[in-house]
Amino acid sequence: MFYFSRGEQVALALLIVALVGAAGAMWWASRAGEPSEPFFVDAPAPDSGEMVTVHVCGEVAKAGLYTIAAGSRIHQVIELAGGATERADLGAINLAREVVNGQQVYVPAIRPAASSPDAAQSSPPPASSSAPRKIGINGAGAEELERLPGIGPTYARRIVEFRERLRAETGQGFTRIEQLMEVPGIGPKRFADIKDRVTL
Repeated sequence: MFYFSRGEQVALALLIVALVGAAGAMWWASRAGEPSEPFFVDAPAPDSGEMVTVHVCGEVAKAGLYTIAAGSRIHQVIELAGGATERADLGAINLAREVVNGQQVYVPAIRPAASSPDAAQSSPPPASSSAPRKIGINGAGAEELERLPGIGPTYARRIVEFRERLRAETGQGFTRIEQLMEVPGIGPKRFADIKDRVTL
């Protein structure tokens, strides 16, 4: 049996602590080189090959259905349709807006100037500067129609589609603003809210 003095016991305890500390440090160093699990994982990128189909009509060179990459802008699909005509009012639509599948992109024509012979029939009477400008339902795009009270994207799109169907069947668009009540979802009450804000 070994007997140690008090000083030897203290030295032995310190030696044991030092050995344990060294072993722990070596273990931690060996773990430091291993790759750690990331806290955040990036979501997979969306499929860049997705395509959407858009109906382009109005004042474009070649109206029709066009397929374009998802995330494209309205100005790109207009270029795909041969570009806008000289009569196109591109300021009436948002060219930077993204297109969505099944969307109709309608490019309206510039309304005739007040001095032209046709203007007397198509232009609304002068309004006071405080009154809101009336929207021509035969030339406005869906985004412009959304400015009408109670007309959101769905109703605006229905108005444009109904107008294009009238043009295909009769050769002209709306002939009376009351025809708006024939658009699905626009009854007498909704028409009463917008009749003073629209013109042909």
